[in-house]
Amino acid sequence: MDALSALEFIYLCAVLVLSYAIRGSAGFGVVTIPLLALVLPMKIVVPLVTVLGVISSCSILARDARHVEWREILRLLPFTVAGTLIGLYFFNAVDARTLAHGLGALVLAYGSHTLRQTARPLPQWKLPLRLMLPLTGAGAGFVGTLFGSMAGVFYAIYLDMQRLGKNAFRATIAALLLVLGSMRGVGYFALGAFDRETLFACAVALPLMFAGVMLGNHIHTNLNQTAFRRVVSIILIASGVPLLFK
Repeated sequence: MDALSALEFIYLCAVLVLSYAIRGSAGFGVVTIPLLALVLPMKIVVPLVTVLGVISSCSILARDARHVEWREILRLLPFTVAGTLIGLYFFNAVDARTLAHGLGALVLAYGSHTLRQTARPLPQWKLPLRLMLPLTGAGAGFVGTLFGSMAGVFYAIYLDMQRLGKNAFRATIAALLLVLGSMRGVGYFALGAFDRETLFACAVALPLMFAGVMLGNHIHTNLNQTAFRRVVSIILIASGVPLLFK
């Protein structure tokens, strides 16, 4: 981080505050890694975002833990663990670009569909739970291993289909990302990813992350259920577009 110019450092600060304001308002956010990678090497970005993700989830849960739908977490957790292990196995073998394009198209389509639902209700479509659970859990673990912060997309689509209220949605997805991030963090630590430069970046980023989460909490409190669903839809659309061009 010492090599950053003043303009790059200002950009870094703005990205951290805005991206964690999004996470604080909705419980998840998926734009942090690609934006930070423009000014920081990926060897720093990935463990940095993992640490910030775990701590930001803890800060959300410190306020809203009573809203967590633990049944949904217990349903998804075994499939998430399996997906993570599969992702690690195929890490160097999967055509990441093709996978990113397919995921981008799926997320963009679903985000557009749910955004339109908030303006003009359309006929509901929903996969059976016996299919949704393995697809969501394994997809989040697998894609999260390959693309870092993209795991939240799968959880967001699943929890949106369950029609959770805004408080339960945010708290539950934060808890899921806390579990997944903790598992990944242990793996990065075992691989020696947390060197002195990465730890310094974490120390610099932490106050900016907390500022963003506090801003996100304020936004969340003032959103009604319809506005919250629109925010979630827009985040999904915004995350899908970059993947199409990855």
